Amino acid sequence: MEIRQLEYFLAVVECDGVNRAANHLNVAQATISQSIRQLERELKLTLFHRTGRNLVLNSAGQLLVEPARSVLAGLLAAQDIMREARDLHVGSITIGTMPEMSSEAVAAWSGSFTKLHPDIRIDLFEFGSATELCDEVLTGHCELGFTTFPIPTENLERVELGVQRLLLVQPPGTAGGAGPIAISDLQGVPLAVSSAASRENDIVATVLRRESVSPRIAAQVPNRHAQLTLVLNGAASAFLPLRMATAAHRLGATVCETRPDIRTPFGIVHRPGALNPAAKSFIIQSHADLMSWNSRIAAHERAGSSLLEASLLADDELRKRSVDGCHQ
Repeated sequence: MEIRQLEYFLAVVECDGVNRAANHLNVAQATISQSIRQLERELKLTLFHRTGRNLVLNSAGQLLVEPARSVLAGLLAAQDIMREARDLHVGSITIGTMPEMSSEAVAAWSGSFTKLHPDIRIDLFEFGSATELCDEVLTGHCELGFTTFPIPTENLERVELGVQRLLLVQPPGTAGGAGPIAISDLQGVPLAVSSAASRENDIVATVLRRESVSPRIAAQVPNRHAQLTLVLNGAASAFLPLRMATAAHRLGATVCETRPDIRTPFGIVHRPGALNPAAKSFIIQSHADLMSWNSRIAAHERAGSSLLEASLLADDELRKRSVDGCHQ
């Protein structure tokens, strides 16, 4: 689904016909008709009753009107913010993260922003907990904070970005089935945990105990990289976020989804009030990058890929797009 398709769809609705919509947008009627048909094919639904030359919105089309308006409104808001940000040539944004939201992931999400604004410096700091991170944002030491939710204060604005999935990453050569592994089957499996990611450890331990599994902690290490090193060396397994699990698979690790799955919502926090244009632009760009990543994964899952396979394909596509963009 493309923005232009939604724009043409709404124009037909609001102008009461293809002819008026074409005149309003200054495009050929055939262009709008073709776009509408393509949109219907992608949605696998008809959106209009066709009576002669007229198009009359049907019930499915009526359901699409408000979401389409919201998407276009959001795009216009993003364009306004980006227009403001283009006027900035120097400066910096101070961003805080926590162990569960590693600085590497935040750096990856901010890649598009740094390409668009190479002269705006990003100062990235990692704090030990959500409480410490929120304190730094409240005092103004950080403009933005990436965190899992919930947060321990009501005094910050929240921007929901998505849900972080944790996958079971096992040593290379570990036998595994095609489908998810049941948490209840993990009794006795040695785990490596990061001592810094206390909130994540609590979530994992809670899910394990709910499935009557007593966690067997084989190693407690300072960070995720040490977790992954132990896994690749065959010493233990670990629960790691999807993006890192994807990288671990490329290094030879065995990666499995679990049943039930383990997930935590995450996003950005900032102080109430207006943000400067660069910070607003950063939020918009981070959200857009994550939406692109998630939509590609969802498309591949709908086509029959597992979550890991979909993540690998999406990762390859985005890498190729980034390389192609550098060569243009």
